[in-house]
Amino acid sequence: MTEPLDDAAWIARCLARMIELDPALDPALARPIAEDMCTRARWRRMAPEDAAQAVFDFDPGDSKV
Repeated sequence: MTEPLDDAAWIARCLARMIELDPALDPALARPIAEDMCTRARWRRMAPEDAAQAVFDFDPGDSKV
């Protein structure tokens, strides 16, 4: 089993993935989103890269959500 990530590492990895997914994204604007996600159990249970991907995959028109 792997060691759980501390908050700073989780945020950094989540933010890095967000920037990979959208290189035009301003890291200063995206950081508060990653920080908020880090405080929520639903996101924190995920790998940070998977959490970032889930945000980008979200379709607000999807009736299953």
